[in-house]
Amino acid sequence: MSVFKKKKLNPPKRVCLRLKEARESCGFSLERLSKKTKISKDFLQALEECRFQDLPKAEIYQKNFVKSYLEALSIDPGPYLQQYLSEESDKKKKMVHPNKEVKRNYLHDLPAFLRYGFVIIFLLSLFFYLGMQVKNIVEPPRLEVYSPPQGFITNEMSMVLNGETDKEVSVSLNGKDIGTDEEGNFEEVIDLSPGVNTLTIEARKKHGKTTREVRHVTLKIEDN
Repeated sequence: MSVFKKKKLNPPKRVCLRLKEARESCGFSLERLSKKTKISKDFLQALEECRFQDLPKAEIYQKNFVKSYLEALSIDPGPYLQQYLSEESDKKKKMVHPNKEVKRNYLHDLPAFLRYGFVIIFLLSLFFYLGMQVKNIVEPPRLEVYSPPQGFITNEMSMVLNGETDKEVSVSLNGKDIGTDEEGNFEEVIDLSPGVNTLTIEARKKHGKTTREVRHVTLKIEDN
């Protein structure tokens, strides 16, 4: 009579570890991959170390990083993107649905001074919240431009401008408004002229506070 033993399966590697293995197997250094993808070395390293919190928050940028990473290595990004989406989805579910515990109201069991302490903490939190709201009104908006980097040189006639600002902030490029999503992310395809192109990006609050970023992009037309 034969005895069957259950084989213990090792958990699958996370997508970030698989990315690093793929790069090393293709003989690419981080510096070389950064130049080919136009993604900063710090972002690539964060991607390989599973530090997704250090990447731009919007999922579309993280997906584009994974896609560009693999296409630069001539690898089909489909399975990797599917694993990335699956892992990030599981992570969000764990954050939203932690282990359920039996709820019980302990507030009435606490001594009076603790109950008053909670009230004081609540009031302090409320004042802090109101102070932050006032600060948000009087301070200029946050503006982060991810692409293109300053001094970028290309031979392509067009490129993608993308970045992130605060919610409910309008963004313009050289005086022309461009759209943002609900989280403040923006992306715009721009046409370039031969030579140096000056891109002035402005984020403007309803109350008039403005933050400005300037990028200079050079379009080099190669002679045939």
